[in-house]
Amino acid sequence: MSLGYVRYRLTQRLSEGLPRGTALRLAEHLADGWWAWSARDRAAVEGNLSLIPGSAARPLRAMSREVFRNFGRYLVEFFTMREEALEAVRVEGRGHLDEAQQHGRGTIVLTGHLGNWELGAAAIRRLAGPMSVVALRHADPRLDGLFTRQRQRCALEVIAVGEGAAQRSLARLRQGGLVGLLGDREFGAHGLSLTLFGRRATLPEGPALLSLRSHAPIVPSFLLREGLWRFRLCVEPPIWPDQLGGRTGAAEALTRAYTAVMERYIQQVPTQWLMFQPVT
Repeated sequence: MSLGYVRYRLTQRLSEGLPRGTALRLAEHLADGWWAWSARDRAAVEGNLSLIPGSAARPLRAMSREVFRNFGRYLVEFFTMREEALEAVRVEGRGHLDEAQQHGRGTIVLTGHLGNWELGAAAIRRLAGPMSVVALRHADPRLDGLFTRQRQRCALEVIAVGEGAAQRSLARLRQGGLVGLLGDREFGAHGLSLTLFGRRATLPEGPALLSLRSHAPIVPSFLLREGLWRFRLCVEPPIWPDQLGGRTGAAEALTRAYTAVMERYIQQVPTQWLMFQPVT
């Protein structure tokens, strides 16, 4: 049993056993302790924040502390995520999702570690039908099971990153389903060397390759926190792979297109960008 499992399991028990407001306040205090103790994680977060235009005018230490607090809030929200919690989500751009689905090729929902991407996936599944999410497998099987079961509570199918993930994702798209992917971190050894906020970064090419192979559009979507248990799901217009004509560099062009959308949202709410690994 890993220390990580113990921490997350304890967080789950506290989230489920305490009143919502109390659980959120406790999570914020625990996050403050993590922020003060972990110089490495704090440096990674501050380095990422420094990339965002306009960050030079803001106190990075205070911003990084708020990132840690938002991660604590994210965990409480995740571990208490149920169907009724989705009533707190306000949706913008629902028509873009409908447009993408009308063509019957499936839909790739592209998001990042921004706001609460887990709740965002559940909200989109509620709006648009069966959805699979591609997720990194945790080294500890018990921890992996903890996260998988929580996602399944909101009727999300989990596809683990690794061998067979591309084939399973492609199959779901060909059935007309939705597949959720994260676009701000490359989990494997391969990726595209592009730019993020003007700095060289390795970004995942999986979403673009999957789109080109399936002809499914990429729909950037982000669920942002607006207050105590209030959220806004922002759905952007679909990005169509066919518009690129199958030309050389199409995967790079698609990745640049959705990365530009992602940058815009990160810039709007920088302290909701919960990225604890350096991106450049």
